[in-house]
Amino acid sequence: MKILFLVLSGIFLSINAFGQDPQFTQIYASPMFLNPAFTGNHDYDCRKLAGSRIKTMVNYRAQYNGDFNTFYGSLDYREKSGRLGLGAIIVRDKMGSVPLNSTMIGFLGSYKVPIINDWQVHLGLQGNFNYRNVDYSGFTFPDQFSQSGQTSATNEPLLNGTDASFIDFATGVLFFNEKIFIGGAAHHLNQPNQSLYGESEKLPLKVAFHGGYKILLKRARGFGRSKGPEKSLTPTIHYKIQGVFQQLEVGNFFTFDPFLIGVWYRGLPFLKSPESTINHESVCVLAGTKVPTDYGLIKVGFSYDVPLSSQVNNLGRTFEISLSYQLINEKCRKRIVYRKIPCPGL
Repeated sequence: MKILFLVLSGIFLSINAFGQDPQFTQIYASPMFLNPAFTGNHDYDCRKLAGSRIKTMVNYRAQYNGDFNTFYGSLDYREKSGRLGLGAIIVRDKMGSVPLNSTMIGFLGSYKVPIINDWQVHLGLQGNFNYRNVDYSGFTFPDQFSQSGQTSATNEPLLNGTDASFIDFATGVLFFNEKIFIGGAAHHLNQPNQSLYGESEKLPLKVAFHGGYKILLKRARGFGRSKGPEKSLTPTIHYKIQGVFQQLEVGNFFTFDPFLIGVWYRGLPFLKSPESTINHESVCVLAGTKVPTDYGLIKVGFSYDVPLSSQVNNLGRTFEISLSYQLINEKCRKRIVYRKIPCPGL
């Protein structure tokens, strides 16, 4: 019974996490997870080389000493006119020591519309297939033991009906010019039933807002460090709410090509936690670089969450690694069109 109680406790704590989406510290290294309006937003675009309009990104997050870990992968394409973006993402999330597993495969599209002066807007749509399950293979239940030792099977009813699949939808919008970007996204518009046991358990709507302002200290001139590095500061803000969960991130990024350094605060100090303490979570630090090669542009980033509260600190360490690649060859570089969304992306 003690083993069964521990299993039930772990499942209960992990299922509570199902009411909240996984998160990334490097939100601009997983941009289509943040907002489908980012689909097709590339650093460079050589319109005579179709391959340069394709970008792939991966991001791995290990949270609380690896008890929670999340993998993000994406591939997106910008159509030749620069207006239409198409993409696909996969997010694999493992929650807790039970573990509960979640897999999302999404297909996205965005469309760019000029508004006035240098302002433009990206409109994004997303549809996802989700599969969630509990993996009991690492557990041994009381009815698997007999006088002669351990048997090979269990009749424990917890093993019945421990998966769920559903479809959900998201939409987003992104306004931007050369210096400012302001966006918002709504996920799980249809609030699907995510219950693992055939009950009614709606996935809460998630709404997020994000933005930033680029202070340009020196404009980049060409592809690569030798042609003139960019120097800039980009203060950013990101707020999201999902059910009873809220989170705010405020920070600043410093770009000195080919390097990027970021520091930001995560928490809601003006709202107290359920334990009536100040709602500080962490300070996040980031370092990244981009590497122009003969075959394209590679970007690498590493971030670490420094916990501010004893509760978060007791859960363990959290870090992320990101990697992206975009094909650009030597013949293409003289015809490169630069991106206009000024977010501090990796």
